[in-house]
Amino acid sequence: MGDLWRSQKMQLVQLFVQIDAAHDTVDELGNLGLVQFVDLNPSVNPFQRNFVNEVKIADEMERKLRFFEEQVEKVNTELSLENKYSPIEIQKGDDPMIRTKLEELEGRFEDLEKELQQMNNNQEALNRNYNEVIELKYVLSIDEAFFHDGPDFGGLSDEPIYGDAGEENQRLLGAKSEQSGPSQAIKLGFVTGVIPRVKFPTFERVLFRATRGNSYLKFGEIDQSIKDPQSGENIAKNVFIVFFQGERLQGKIKKICEAFGATLYPCPETAKERQELSSQVSNRLTDLKIVLERTLEHRRQVLMNVAVHLESWKTKVKKEKAIYHTMNMFNYDTGRKCLIAEGWCPVTATDQIQAALLRAKERSSATVPSILNPIPSRHTPPTYFKTNKFTLAFQAIVDSYGVPRYGEVNPGVLTIITFPFLFGVMFGDVGHGLAMLIFAAFLIWKEKQWMGQKLNELIAMMFEGRYVLLLMSFFAIYAGLLYNEFLSVPINFFGSNWERPKYTDTQYIPKDLNYSYPFGVDPVWKGNPSELLYYNSLKMKMSIILGVLQMSVGISMKLLNGIHFDNYLDVFYEFVPQIIFMMSLFGYMCFMIFYKWLAIPYALNDLRNRTIIAPNASFPCNPQNPGTGFSPFLLNVLIFMVLGIYKHDQWKCLYPGQFYVQAVLVLLALICVPIMLFPKPCILRSRHNASQKLSASAIQHSEEHSGEEEEFQFGEIFVHQIIETIEFVLGSVSNTASYLRLWALSLAHSELATVFWQKLLIQYGVQLPSLMANPNSTTAYIVGSVALFVTASGWLAASIAVLLLMESLSAFLHALRLHWVEFQNKFYKGDGIKFNPFSYERILSGDVDE
Repeated sequence: MGDLWRSQKMQLVQLFVQIDAAHDTVDELGNLGLVQFVDLNPSVNPFQRNFVNEVKIADEMERKLRFFEEQVEKVNTELSLENKYSPIEIQKGDDPMIRTKLEELEGRFEDLEKELQQMNNNQEALNRNYNEVIELKYVLSIDEAFFHDGPDFGGLSDEPIYGDAGEENQRLLGAKSEQSGPSQAIKLGFVTGVIPRVKFPTFERVLFRATRGNSYLKFGEIDQSIKDPQSGENIAKNVFIVFFQGERLQGKIKKICEAFGATLYPCPETAKERQELSSQVSNRLTDLKIVLERTLEHRRQVLMNVAVHLESWKTKVKKEKAIYHTMNMFNYDTGRKCLIAEGWCPVTATDQIQAALLRAKERSSATVPSILNPIPSRHTPPTYFKTNKFTLAFQAIVDSYGVPRYGEVNPGVLTIITFPFLFGVMFGDVGHGLAMLIFAAFLIWKEKQWMGQKLNELIAMMFEGRYVLLLMSFFAIYAGLLYNEFLSVPINFFGSNWERPKYTDTQYIPKDLNYSYPFGVDPVWKGNPSELLYYNSLKMKMSIILGVLQMSVGISMKLLNGIHFDNYLDVFYEFVPQIIFMMSLFGYMCFMIFYKWLAIPYALNDLRNRTIIAPNASFPCNPQNPGTGFSPFLLNVLIFMVLGIYKHDQWKCLYPGQFYVQAVLVLLALICVPIMLFPKPCILRSRHNASQKLSASAIQHSEEHSGEEEEFQFGEIFVHQIIETIEFVLGSVSNTASYLRLWALSLAHSELATVFWQKLLIQYGVQLPSLMANPNSTTAYIVGSVALFVTASGWLAASIAVLLLMESLSAFLHALRLHWVEFQNKFYKGDGIKFNPFSYERILSGDVDE
């Protein structure tokens, strides 16, 4: 835990690297992941830096890799629809090609992209040609049916048509057809093609209106969906044929077809020619199928070869891009032909960095070794904690509020225990804790399999916090044992000290006056009429004790920070008065709780004379032997104590001299308020005036120094101190009351579990047959079995949805609030700078924005 208590000691280092060894040096440091480089060119435009061309090349290569990945996914989609081949898998793992130089990869990517684009163009042209042949096949087939079933129009067969074509064609032939005789033939033209089915109704109406009814339209549906070569979507289409008279009408019809995206095909006028063309189309279709299959297989083979190296290529390009992006932050010394870099690193990592520099020199065959020099800095170092898979999630809880200031105490150490413990206090139940423990154990069991995998967002969040869930479940079981609750049912582990006599149904008598239940709550309280009174008293007092204890620890952290930073103003004028104020009021309240629990004896003599006693009975007491029945209500004692109301009534005293002790404690609390408010701003002002006098002569001789001197804002500091004091005084009351949420959520969890168990499962499930007229009949057995199955299912669903999911989330959020607000605001600044080293592990995992 030493690596988590405070940030590791950091140093600013300067690095001199020969230009030929710069790439390998940055690469080795990226593998090490312990140096956070500083941008030495903040004012230089990103497009004017030294290695901008290399970054552009890496960007272009990433675009090509995305294109390759899209092509693999596209082919897998096509193969899954056809069910001919297994999908292409992108392989992961070590690949020798990852050591290929960037220039060689660039040339290979260029060739691959051109080859794939050429194949795509050829594939699209073949698909378009194939679609045209398919459509022509259906046009010939359906048109043949039109000609065979419909009237024999002139010019559409070997014999021309004459004027008695029938009523359907009266308007098409016009008035002249009525006067023409059998010897006068009428020649009709036609246009045939294919149109998307969704456009056909509109096309039909527009065609009728444009030709004013002087056209005859017939259509048929194509059974096979035609795949669009560009979008890849399957489109349903219709074959149509339009009969007309006159060349002028023919041009109008073709323009309408063009406007609706219809494809027109030539159709011979005689049946013999149509049959010959249909035979040619069938042969052409067979040839195209063979060419398409070979083209697809060749494309699949190329992409399979790409998929083998795709992940390693992506890793290589990401690393190269990160290297040149990092080198753009260096200064280039043209005289010495070297790069100068600065960065933060842990002091303990100096030897590791030197070893990485030596390996880079050997890899690059550089003649001059790289030089690493620690340099002084007035900037605040970044905060770095060395975490592992167990502590990472707990540190993330703290960092979500704010990164610890460099050198201050890290609350993440205490959070490892206090966060799951407070959760357990609110979620205390052995059964529910075991269910959470099983789920946490499952996530830990899947650790090796799921680590590094891309998971669902919700699953990934729970997987990252698997060890938090593990401790939360342990403490939920522990608190459940304290409350003696297993799915809201008490467990009599050690035997209750109370028993119910035969002649009474409501009261209990003790078995042994000197016996106490060894661990947790005596099971007799569960289901007792005094259950709520007892549990409320216990949990409320326990919540106050835990709250005051955690806040006192938080105030003590301010002492450790003050000593570490040599800030003794915070020690004497913040920590000391704050801890005295807290102990004088709320620490005293905890003392009274323990005193009332331990120091006030029950009226044992009176108890021995009784034969019947209820657990919530009150016993009379006297000034010499006070008992709980006449002991004062602690909240009223604290209120009267602060308000200065002291009634010297020995019947209401917890101990002799109580009122004098309380008067002294209130006086101490009142004295602490001005101590927190006035001394610190005044001492800071006095120090500032003294430093001004000592540097007066230097300021007179240096105008620049006087310009750089920051002006001391006493008013701003004093107002800030007023706010801090008011916040602590009022916050002590509100924060202490806020810890009562431990009692409230624990009570709600227990009562909900009791309602689900007693009302849903027991009353409407188990006890239902006994309420029937004949509880021993077969009907009662069947009804009881069905009712038990239904109620048990409902109880299980309600327990999982409400108690295990909603209640656990609620307890988690409340525990989070208690740490962020009530605990951390006592000492935690949270304004630090997180250590973000140049690390391949972080880059490849996606933690760093590219």
